Amino acid sequence: MTVWKKGTWTAVVPLLLVLAGCAAPASNREMPTAMRNRAQQSVMRQDLFSPPVPQQVKELPRGAIFTREETHAFLERARKAESIAAPLGRCLAYPDPPGSHWMHDAVVAYCQYRFQAVPSFARVQQLIHAGKAAEVDRLFSGLLQAQLTRPTARGRLDRAFYQDFNNGSAAIRPTLDAWKRSSPSSAFAYAASGYAYVAMAGYERGNGYIENTPQGSVKAMDQRLQQADTDLRHAIALDPRLTPVYSAMIKAGGLSLGRDYALDAARRGLAVAPDNSSIHDMLMWVDQPKWGGSLLAMQQVTTEAQTHAAENPLLRLLLSDVMVYEASNCECEKSVELAAYPVAFDHMGSSGNMLLAGNAAHGSNQELEAVYLSEALRFDPAIEDARVNRIYDLIEFDELAWAITEATRLLKRSSHNMYAWKVRAEAYEAMNDAPHAEADLRAALEVDPVDMPTLVELGNLYVNVTHEWSNGWAIADELIKQHPHNPYGWLLRAHIQERQPRAGLRDTVAYFDANFSNAPSLQKDVDEMRAVLDRQSRSDGEIPLVEPVAHR
Repeated sequence: MTVWKKGTWTAVVPLLLVLAGCAAPASNREMPTAMRNRAQQSVMRQDLFSPPVPQQVKELPRGAIFTREETHAFLERARKAESIAAPLGRCLAYPDPPGSHWMHDAVVAYCQYRFQAVPSFARVQQLIHAGKAAEVDRLFSGLLQAQLTRPTARGRLDRAFYQDFNNGSAAIRPTLDAWKRSSPSSAFAYAASGYAYVAMAGYERGNGYIENTPQGSVKAMDQRLQQADTDLRHAIALDPRLTPVYSAMIKAGGLSLGRDYALDAARRGLAVAPDNSSIHDMLMWVDQPKWGGSLLAMQQVTTEAQTHAAENPLLRLLLSDVMVYEASNCECEKSVELAAYPVAFDHMGSSGNMLLAGNAAHGSNQELEAVYLSEALRFDPAIEDARVNRIYDLIEFDELAWAITEATRLLKRSSHNMYAWKVRAEAYEAMNDAPHAEADLRAALEVDPVDMPTLVELGNLYVNVTHEWSNGWAIADELIKQHPHNPYGWLLRAHIQERQPRAGLRDTVAYFDANFSNAPSLQKDVDEMRAVLDRQSRSDGEIPLVEPVAHR
């Protein structure tokens, strides 16, 4: 999508918006806030103790960056796979990254893990409040039995706990407390309660460094963790086979209870279930250098886990963790970081790691971004912010109908998703469908009336596509009103005054010169605006402007 078609002061518009802290309207690709947060959390997890000490890492390996042709072919296969209605079938039919050597047993196991049927929290809540806690116990007993005996149900109990109880909201507490009261001898009830307390502790704690966290939040976290410890210990006393308990305890150790607490929980958990992928994954997390571990400790976790990979191929997902940690924490050029990801993911990778890689490629390499965000969505279709940015990639690779379909599905689920409105507008404009693009941009402004990139894009549409000068003028006025210190509103106004033409260009140029000419990057615009004004003045018989001021 081009901001200006032909005319004066054309090339600087993207730079203007960069200077103003906005995304260039040529792509309209500002990263959604939720995605920025998730990108930071994926890299940093929760650095809760203190700022991490920079690690000396070996030189990163460099893999082949996907070509545009490879990405086109990948997206074509991905589009066909995503048309399959059955989630498991869709996941299994999906292409692997170009040039990779993913292990089939790991792919199958991961697809089965992500899309196996487990009871929802809503179902658990309904049964407990209907006085049927015993039925809930039977449901979870069945999940445990399947996890222990069926290869296609690896991690089923762990998955159910993560889906249902990894919730930091106090809203689920009444249900869990009622479950414990109704089933006082239920290991599952106490495990779920303790698991949720750990999630609440993380919520209370937040994501900042410990020295920047209010003491009230730290105190609330510690209180939740003590409640968690009590319930989790009681749960494994009742039934030590409940693997989600050990994962929760490792996380509790990372949050506040200490590294020794976390490592002891991992040791006990692996003694019970040596091939459990969730426990290994949490052990890998707590062994990161930022938690007092090391790259060597992480590699040892990977090596030990692979001795059980034949029994549980989900453990192969750990093969990418050390290199992803090194790449995402390297003090290196972005191109060096991105080139490490195809090597890291050569054999397999988790949805979270590929989301991290896709986010890292944002704004730097659209081929890597398109592939890795697609793979993240393959295993976790609910990541809406990743889906929005993948839609921008679809537009870039001329998959316009698919992009519109994807955005429409998002909007059916969440009509207040401003980014979905904006990305669909961009797809419509790429198809030269200005009426639908205008409607979607207007809908985005209903969500956030002062969002500058949306106003910019709508102004661009009116001025350079539909030539609706009055509407463009109104957008310029709104931009000037809402963002008076940004040059774009004035630049849009000047463009209308040149092309319509409309009176007042002299005042616009004078204001622009007085307020924005200190920026060297804007000098070309000041000079071009003055040149246009001089031409108009000569044609009207007016005295030309004085020479442009010297570049400041």
